[in-house]
Amino acid sequence: MGDLKNTCFVCKEPITTENSELNTTVNLPVCMKCKGTDTEKKAEKEALDSLADGFVCGCI
Repeated sequence: MGDLKNTCFVCKEPITTENSELNTTVNLPVCMKCKGTDTEKKAEKEALDSLADGFVCGCI
């Protein structure tokens, strides 16, 4: 995977600041094509779900 700040976290396509926005839920860039789509919501959920991978304690 390329540089996170230059790649849409949903479709993994290269982006620039002119054709993308920051998804404030996961703090990752999303292209205008994916912004507000069900695919973005699914990728958001997957990104948040993966944060707890490997943790045993439930205190996070």
